[in-house]
Amino acid sequence: MRIHFFRRVEILVIDAGLIVYSLYDSRKSKEDRNQDLFLLADKIQLVKKQIYLDIREGIQPHLPKNDVLGFFVFLLNGLKELLSSHADSLASVQNELDVVHEELQLLQPFLEDVARQRHNKPEELQNLAERVIDKAYEVEYIVDSFVVRDIPHTYLTVWLSEIIWEIKLIKTELTKSSVKNMTIASSSADEELIGFDDVRETIRGQLVRVSPELDVISIVGMAGTGKTTLARSFIKNDSHFDFWGECRVSQVYTRKDLLLSILSSNCDPTEISKEADDELADRLRKLLLTKRYLLIIDDVWEVKAWDDLILCFPDARNGSRIILTTRLQKVSVYAKLVTEPHFLRPLNEQESWLLLQKRVFGKEICPEQLKEVGEKIAKKCDGLPLSIVLVAGLLTKMDRTEGCWTQMELSFGERIQDGAKDLVKLSYNDLPYKLKPCFLYFGAFLEDREISVSKVTCLWISEAFIENDGEKCLEDIAEDYLDDLIGRNLVMVTKKRSIGKNKACRVHDLMLDFCKEKAEEDNFLLWLKRDLDANPPHFFSEKPVHRAYHFALIRMILLGGGHHAHTLVQYFSGRYLAVQTTEDSIPSSKENLWNLQTFIVKRNGGHVLLPDTLWKLSKLRNVSISDSALFNLRGARESLDENPSKLDNLATLSSIYVSRKDNMERIVRRTPNLRKLRCIFADPWGWEKNENRFPDLDSLSQLETLKVVFISIPEIGPSILNFPMNLKKLTLCKFPLPPAEISTIANLLNLEVLKLQQVAFEMDEWEVRDNEFPQLKFLELENLTLSKWEVSDEAFCCLEKLVLHGCSHLEAIPDCFEDQLFSVVVGHCSLVGCSELLMYYCGPWQ
Repeated sequence: MRIHFFRRVEILVIDAGLIVYSLYDSRKSKEDRNQDLFLLADKIQLVKKQIYLDIREGIQPHLPKNDVLGFFVFLLNGLKELLSSHADSLASVQNELDVVHEELQLLQPFLEDVARQRHNKPEELQNLAERVIDKAYEVEYIVDSFVVRDIPHTYLTVWLSEIIWEIKLIKTELTKSSVKNMTIASSSADEELIGFDDVRETIRGQLVRVSPELDVISIVGMAGTGKTTLARSFIKNDSHFDFWGECRVSQVYTRKDLLLSILSSNCDPTEISKEADDELADRLRKLLLTKRYLLIIDDVWEVKAWDDLILCFPDARNGSRIILTTRLQKVSVYAKLVTEPHFLRPLNEQESWLLLQKRVFGKEICPEQLKEVGEKIAKKCDGLPLSIVLVAGLLTKMDRTEGCWTQMELSFGERIQDGAKDLVKLSYNDLPYKLKPCFLYFGAFLEDREISVSKVTCLWISEAFIENDGEKCLEDIAEDYLDDLIGRNLVMVTKKRSIGKNKACRVHDLMLDFCKEKAEEDNFLLWLKRDLDANPPHFFSEKPVHRAYHFALIRMILLGGGHHAHTLVQYFSGRYLAVQTTEDSIPSSKENLWNLQTFIVKRNGGHVLLPDTLWKLSKLRNVSISDSALFNLRGARESLDENPSKLDNLATLSSIYVSRKDNMERIVRRTPNLRKLRCIFADPWGWEKNENRFPDLDSLSQLETLKVVFISIPEIGPSILNFPMNLKKLTLCKFPLPPAEISTIANLLNLEVLKLQQVAFEMDEWEVRDNEFPQLKFLELENLTLSKWEVSDEAFCCLEKLVLHGCSHLEAIPDCFEDQLFSVVVGHCSLVGCSELLMYYCGPWQ
């Protein structure tokens, strides 16, 4: 592209030189000279147009192709804010950006409708939706380039005008489109039921048993296990019931369509299609009241779908039954009335071979010479019907000779990978639109790498993948997304937190390969080095640093070493910035960090001085500094006291080094919505001036996790503690703890996790009274000087796990824990008086 650019400019300069030379040629008339100037102006405009096209064509292949609706909403929400915060930079295109915002906002309902009904929308509408998302990505790039100033504004203005015209063209095409929505039902993996004789007989007995009450029989299994075929096998030729009906829910459904589907067994749906949802529901309920019915509710993806239907299914105590199929255990548990869910087992070897024969040969008989090798192939499918079907598809395209089949069996390791990838693709296609980018994001990690849950969810939020529902915070919604992926067996949990939440996860190599390939195909991840956990995380080589036009594409940077930091921040306007540095301060650079949500600094030892401009980054959600961070509060104290602006979005702040109580309270006032805080208190704290009160944290009403490390003389610690009542996890390290303040902690009604590490108790006995620590589930005591520990029978009523480490003076574990604790972990403790107890509880206790 650069060669063509310089060639065009070279020709233009030569033409301009010739025209300037001709001005001194008396032989040329004034009219001819004017004509030459007009032609030169036309050539200049033509070259400028071609440069614009080159820039756009050079950028477009690098833009993401993934249709992330969350990003679209994020862009709309950010445009107005951007216009106000960067009014000077964007003044020349403010009108155009207003038009873009208005046009895209009008298209948002259309995009949401397509996203909800992805499987039921015609391809023409889906293509229009993808084009709208493409334009939104271009708008984001243009806006970032205006702010970063990495491309001349002239070309960006032309580009923006073109975008407006193209968006209006899409709207026109959408208006003209007369394609109606069509429901496309996916077929099950095997139309003829093979295997599951034991499960089939069990369910048959549950359908006709004497028990009169309504019952729900759930069949649970992953895609392709034959759930639908098994369920429908009971509805055929069954005379026990007076009425049968079925509906397929899937991920996208309307209540009206489901009701019409069930009623279609009894009446013509065209005659009742104009009735409202409630009328149809009432019609169905009245019909079923007089019948012993059997209903098949197939492919239920969420509990809401079940809630939409269950009130239509009356219990007339006549032995009616409902068979529900789902991939999700939580749905089956939610719908359960009496019968426990059935989890489909894999097919055994005999059943697998029978299914493979059916799919390859149909009604024909398998040739004798293919039986032995065919059985080997079937065995390697691990009993999954869908895998067998995929393999059968390969075999049907091969010659039916022993040599070909043997070659297939010998190379089956490679073939099964291909088939399994098809399964992963199927699972990916079945994901709700909001989960697809979250799943693909795992492609940024290395194989077999344990991934921090807090890290990956933070990255999702920074990438605008998480949709705000107005009820939960984004961090909780992101964890729900991850739980959904785990429930679909696409992500595996590798480590749990103290109270059972997920702490770390990983994806199978097969899933990871799919994520990388799909992400590369869609320009979804733009890494020069993919590993997000590299140490040090050098993500960018020397060359790309100077290719500034790429930086408007980047929403996340992780840097190691620090020597590129100043250069990169010049161009970076993304939402996630992680830096590993040897410097003791971070340079102020607010201009391009206006969009920053996550700021991480890693420094091996020592403090890092944070810039004052950090307080002006209103979108910040996470600030994490290791080892510790210092705010320049001397210079910023007046600003902190007088400036009403706050970091309202900041949810995590770690780790803050504070030496004055009033400084800590200044920080707290500016961060009212913190959910996680880690701080280090150090000399000179000022206890000698009777300032023996812990900083007032009561205003942090949403704070759930607090860790305090105290670096001072133990004898002069705080005597008055103030913790928010909403606190769920508290860690005190090297903390002077007066007796009266232990009761303050004990009466935190929501506290679930307490870790006391090297805490200086001011007595050698600890008595826990009735009703103290009412919700505590996890207790860790490390290197305490306690010798005696008395606990009331009415205390620690919810405690599940106790960890003792280095409590060398502690004589015994309280007897009241004998029948209560699920596990005890003991290390470097004498516990002379309870050795028999530990021996007796060697099962649940560790």
